[in-house]
Amino acid sequence: MAYRFDCKYFTGYKPCGWKRPCDGCSHYEPVTKRIAVVSLEALGAVLRSTCLLPAIKREWPGCHITWITYPNAKALLDNNQMIDRLLVVDVTTQAVLEHLKFDVLLAVDKSIEAGALAERIQATEKRGFGLDANGVIRPLNPEANYQYDVGLSDELKFFINQKAETQQITESMALKWQRDPYLLDLRDHEMAEVSARRTELLQRKGFDGSAAGTPWRAIIGYNTGCSLLYPYKKFTVERSIEVIRMWRKAFPDCAVALLGGREDTDRQGAMKEAFATDEGVINTPTSGGLRSGMLWMGATDLVLSGCSLGMHIAIALKKPVIAWFGVSCSQEVDLYDRGAKIQASVGCSPCWKKACTNEPKCFNEVSVESIRLATADILTTSQVFGENKR
Repeated sequence: MAYRFDCKYFTGYKPCGWKRPCDGCSHYEPVTKRIAVVSLEALGAVLRSTCLLPAIKREWPGCHITWITYPNAKALLDNNQMIDRLLVVDVTTQAVLEHLKFDVLLAVDKSIEAGALAERIQATEKRGFGLDANGVIRPLNPEANYQYDVGLSDELKFFINQKAETQQITESMALKWQRDPYLLDLRDHEMAEVSARRTELLQRKGFDGSAAGTPWRAIIGYNTGCSLLYPYKKFTVERSIEVIRMWRKAFPDCAVALLGGREDTDRQGAMKEAFATDEGVINTPTSGGLRSGMLWMGATDLVLSGCSLGMHIAIALKKPVIAWFGVSCSQEVDLYDRGAKIQASVGCSPCWKKACTNEPKCFNEVSVESIRLATADILTTSQVFGENKR
């Protein structure tokens, strides 16, 4: 039999999705370039890096994209229609990574681990960030110099730079920036599950207080947690309760869905306990895993979040986002004209510190009134009532 080894769908392992002989197949797509993307860690950064995919396809039509990441980020990239091969870095893939050859390597992360991997992978051209033999991160191409400088100068990063991270990484890879979106592809059955969960949330006993209840007009999603690495990117439980109480008073026809992961279980339980008799505050499951958490967020109409993975997922799902900033740089986040940014009222922000002795803390200096105003603006101008915006 004749095989087309250069077809993007051919693996040599089993029949491709088209399940027909290579000879004369109308779906034959010869690979023009083989591109590797290394984006390993910081889950929000991995999801944000998917904005590179459209630019890659524009630069090299007909290319084959291999995305290399860590196991915990795999759920963010599964089913992405622009990724041809997803490789998870572990002991089983080490030999594969050393054997494969690429035309272009795009190394997104600035870390020792990612840099070392970028140096070892075989590629004719390398862009982004690598690692020298002394363990020092280095730019691999001139276009990466600006982002490299931003990372090494607080003055540039905190006060001068106005480029979003999406623009910075696109330009660092010497690709044309066109404000491409994050790409998060849900499967058909997941989309059906989002619809089912939304229906479930909307049809819980509603705001008129009757036994049968009236469906809620909209679902406000509250991302309750953040990375353990930066604990100041989340509100205290007390401030969270204050915000939820404001929502239930100001928007009585809207339910509030608490959204979080396993590490947020106790926090969310405490929040719900403060509204134990209020059907309008819904504690969604925290133990279903990352993919399930995406689906619960997909069932909401807008999302409040600190600068965390939850914020990035909401952006990828094309939700209006109310994002608040204390530790991190608001100008580095692109909400794609959906939602609002709120800056903590402290003179030391941003700082990117993992620990802080300053008072007051930035997470206590985000005005509840500013959240109310942003919520009202989204509910009126975005016309989210009764719709599942995705």
